[in-house]
Amino acid sequence: MAKKSQIYKNVEKLFLSLGGHENIQYFTHCMTRMRFHLHDWDKANENEIKDGGYAVGVNKNKSNGEFQVIIGPEVESFYNAFCEVNGYDEDGKTLIAKNDKPNLTEEQNKEIVDMKNRFRVKGSFNKVLSFISKVFAPIVIPLVGYGLILTIASLITVEWSGSDSSLAANSHFFKEFSGILSILVNSFSLFVTVAVGYTTAKALRCNGIYGIIIALVLTSPGLINMGDVKPADGQSILGAYEGWTLFGDGVKYPWKINFNGLIIPMIVVVSFGAFLEIQTNKIKQSTLKMIIQPIAIIGGGFLFGVFIVAPVGLLFTNYLSIGINWLSTNSIAKYIAIPVVGGLYGPLVITGLHHSLTPIILQGQAIYGATLIQGFCTISNVSQGVASIAFVVLHRRVSKMKDIGVSNGVSAIVGGITEPSLYTINLKHLFPLIGCSIGTFFGTMIMVASNSYALQGASSIFGILMFLQQAPEKTGATTWIGGGYLWGTISVLTSCIITFVATYSLGKTKYFWNRSREILLNDFHEDINELKLLPKTKKAKRA
Repeated sequence: MAKKSQIYKNVEKLFLSLGGHENIQYFTHCMTRMRFHLHDWDKANENEIKDGGYAVGVNKNKSNGEFQVIIGPEVESFYNAFCEVNGYDEDGKTLIAKNDKPNLTEEQNKEIVDMKNRFRVKGSFNKVLSFISKVFAPIVIPLVGYGLILTIASLITVEWSGSDSSLAANSHFFKEFSGILSILVNSFSLFVTVAVGYTTAKALRCNGIYGIIIALVLTSPGLINMGDVKPADGQSILGAYEGWTLFGDGVKYPWKINFNGLIIPMIVVVSFGAFLEIQTNKIKQSTLKMIIQPIAIIGGGFLFGVFIVAPVGLLFTNYLSIGINWLSTNSIAKYIAIPVVGGLYGPLVITGLHHSLTPIILQGQAIYGATLIQGFCTISNVSQGVASIAFVVLHRRVSKMKDIGVSNGVSAIVGGITEPSLYTINLKHLFPLIGCSIGTFFGTMIMVASNSYALQGASSIFGILMFLQQAPEKTGATTWIGGGYLWGTISVLTSCIITFVATYSLGKTKYFWNRSREILLNDFHEDINELKLLPKTKKAKRA
């Protein structure tokens, strides 16, 4: 196997020989070949590719429009390096360099990058957060869709005014439609678990198919879901689990633990499978490698999961979820822990630590049906946009900043994209971030008091649709009269109002006014003190 530095040189040579970004439409790979779709085949230098020392040959398949470069059994590593070096996403067609948000100026983008580098957690912990982000980012959109489906299902089945008052109980059509939706809803936990297997492998730049296979094997019907185990009084959950008796009839080990819904343990097992893939990639004999690699990865991953991760991961996952649920439902703790974390969510986004909440949200959702954590994510994101707009209202005389500030605020409120607001206004001027934290704290307090649980999904104004009408039964909580949609909406509105008032009021204090004056003078060359006097000057001239 060629050294990594040599592979990087080779992919750069191939990229130039094919005509660069302008000539490459998109590309894929199979077992041995890179398959390119080019705009103009005449721009590809076939002789350079053949003489480059990295390709076995070239095959031009005009029937399907593929310019094929034969690499050999190391093609997957070559493909990944080609994407990395030449700025492509792993899909082989999306240019990462061109993914800037269209509503941001180049100056803003640079400012956002600089601010991120200044405040983000550094070192190994940052790599962990980045890894978590890569694992969960691809399934965000499906999660939004799932939340909307579950919202519809909830509206049909919720008992609005006592027993048998739901739409499903009083309409044959809605009863049948509810049955259709239940299939979608009940399958989603399995989808998330398997999808995490795939995205974990891809995040580690390994074969995502192996991640899917490991996830499917560990969620096999022959294994038992944690929710189906009913321990007797005084019995532990592991004591109640069925298991294999490989070491004799009296020894029940390993347990038949199904990984469906065990998000964090699944990440650990697939990461081990990725490690096995990296190690088996060192086998130079291609035939031997093709035999040994899948057996080692799938078999090794399964045994590692069942014998080691399953019992430890089950207990960790179970008690983590119990702990989070206790913080969410305890009559005293819930008014302290959740609102405080909600108020600090904005600063967590700045440091990147908010990514660590995603697996906790999904884990709690898999076990209890929903969480309070997702609700304050929505409240905070919307409030970030409101804080930016409050800043614009306060300093509306700075005309050059007005359009940028409003568009950034709308992006946060409507799209849940908080980076423009956070890094160019709220953090930079500080008091909008403080105002947002104050508003989010009180909005979250109402959400917690009313037991308004929400699903992972949209974290914008549309996140209101993620609230459930009633708290899931497993949480042991009861939502206030009116339901989660009403109180979730009230929580968001309360946070927005308090955020606006707090931001505007803090901005008028001497310290923050003078601080913003210096920043705006430096950025836009306009003095807010002079602009403040401008209307008075005009009136004096008229007199």
